[in-house]
Amino acid sequence: MLLRRTLLPFTIACFLLSACSGSDEEPLFVIQTTQEAVASTAPILVRGDWLVYLASESMTNSGGGGTPLNPGDADTLDDVAHAVQLVNGSETNIGVAAFAIEILGSDIYLAVRESDDNVDWDGNGMPLATDFSLVHWSLGDDTLTFVDSLDISSTQDLPFVNAGARIYYSRTDAPGAADESTVRFVDTANPTMSMPVDNEMGFGQSDPDVVFEKDGLVFLILNEVEDGTDYNADMDTSDTSVLALLDGTVDTSTIENTQLAVPAPSGPFDAAFVTTSDWIVAFLVDEAAQGMTNLNNEADFTSPLLPQSCSGVADMDAVDDILFFLEFADFSAGMSSPVSTGLPGNDRVLADPGFVATLSDEGDCDLNEDGDTTDTMVRWAMTTTPVVPSRDPENMRAIATTLPGGAMGVAILGGQIVGVVDEAADSEDIDMRDGMMDDLVGIIDPGDGTSASWTFQHQAPSPFNTIGTAIFDNQGMSEPYAGASWMAPESVSGRLGIAFQESIPAANPNIISLNTNFNCNFAQKDLDDLDSLPIWADLPVIGGVGAVLDFDGVGYAIDASDMGMVIARNFAFFRVDEAADNRDYNNDGVLNDFVLFRNPLTACGPVPMATSSNIDGPVIITDGVRGAAFLSSEAQAGLDFNGDGDTNDLVVRHFLL
Repeated sequence: MLLRRTLLPFTIACFLLSACSGSDEEPLFVIQTTQEAVASTAPILVRGDWLVYLASESMTNSGGGGTPLNPGDADTLDDVAHAVQLVNGSETNIGVAAFAIEILGSDIYLAVRESDDNVDWDGNGMPLATDFSLVHWSLGDDTLTFVDSLDISSTQDLPFVNAGARIYYSRTDAPGAADESTVRFVDTANPTMSMPVDNEMGFGQSDPDVVFEKDGLVFLILNEVEDGTDYNADMDTSDTSVLALLDGTVDTSTIENTQLAVPAPSGPFDAAFVTTSDWIVAFLVDEAAQGMTNLNNEADFTSPLLPQSCSGVADMDAVDDILFFLEFADFSAGMSSPVSTGLPGNDRVLADPGFVATLSDEGDCDLNEDGDTTDTMVRWAMTTTPVVPSRDPENMRAIATTLPGGAMGVAILGGQIVGVVDEAADSEDIDMRDGMMDDLVGIIDPGDGTSASWTFQHQAPSPFNTIGTAIFDNQGMSEPYAGASWMAPESVSGRLGIAFQESIPAANPNIISLNTNFNCNFAQKDLDDLDSLPIWADLPVIGGVGAVLDFDGVGYAIDASDMGMVIARNFAFFRVDEAADNRDYNNDGVLNDFVLFRNPLTACGPVPMATSSNIDGPVIITDGVRGAAFLSSEAQAGLDFNGDGDTNDLVVRHFLL
């Protein structure tokens, strides 16, 4: 149900004072400010009791010229690591230029380029721009310690991953022992001593790149060209991205080669936790790289892959990327092999313990029977064999893949697929009201098998029809349709962030502008229906009639294309657009700022916390354990947060959850 509330005097006071206490020892939501300015693209990390950010030397001096923050050189071109204890707010300049950060407990690890600090960390005789090092620091000894040389591929997003209370990375030194890889890990037991990671027995030596982590499972890429080894058994050594996996939760685990080439080192990949050391893993396999093998030939499957209307449209090429899945525990034990679903995919895959899914282009077949072959839809298969993919044209809905937020229009919530369907691309006016102009939120349960169907009217049947979308009109009726302008890539704690569009229920003449909070302490803001509202959807079972997609949220106009919602510790945090909401929340006399808000997931209590920024991405950075950080724009607030004499900076601010 949609929650609505205007600001009460307490919440306004809380915002102005930047303080709402949870206890005398550790006041919650009290906002503190770090010392230095940051670049908009510099990484920020919060884990446990620590925040680490990279201060921009060039932005630290209002008089121009910047200020050197690392003692290794005299320039002002670097981003230098600063560590903040979240509980007491104390801040330490670590004094080293870095480009990536990780934290294990109170141990802080930095990826550094030697030339940035003018320090020969690896001791090879001179600081080089091509030398990358893993450097350790902790408050206890306040000493920078070289741990290892980092082997960083140009295709890696990050030089290391955090899995199972360990940091995994690839080193430059060649393996020593048989079956050893270049992958190493460090942990809190031996924070400056790297430990080797072996390949499965008899595999030999390898040099993988560590590229991704999900719920403790580490994804690695083997490069045949660099290693001169045929990793996917296709009789060549020309494949640059062969997928390997590692159970990052056990320090004695070995690297398991899937022997399958993926489209790119960045995937896409996904994994769904099943039980200890077991995941359902979803990924795409590149037919061309996999030895020009046709992996979606219908003749190889016991059930058809395409709708009956596409009979005779056979795929005979080997240029697709095909959705595969595996169950890690059985695969690692040699009891099962990766399974092809036969579904061509692109850009996004989803994994659930019961099914895997991907975005799939129509290609040569009009899957949704709308008269064209230009659509992209979500397709799925259950994680059982034999594989029987969905093939009902009624379930082939054109997805709004350009939807902001990272989901590309599709996500998983409570074992069901939530998709945003583009009516125009789907050639159907689903809500029968405005001529195929909407992007409508729908759900489908793959577990229903051949009975699975999309639901777009999110209402519980009578007598429970007062609960549904919970956008109620002044006649007490629930408005069933929902549109989205933004959607989070995955759910957190059973909630999925969605930017709910006013314009969809506004077609009901009995509904007024939703960001007036008309059912919860009415506040006159604007009378248009052009805004999007923050929603954290769930799937409650109502009155024994089954799960209903329910939209909890508040009536505030957010940044429609970049709400940045983050769900943590039973709160939703989101970015409100003052201009869209027609309210000056930071009291600077203008309506052109973006403000960080929070609201409990199960109550109506919105609080504007501080001026945020319009930098793309999550509105806060948090691991959901102790604290959170966010970027705040001095220019928008009109305040010199870091006391450097100007109001031109982006600064990192933080609070306890």
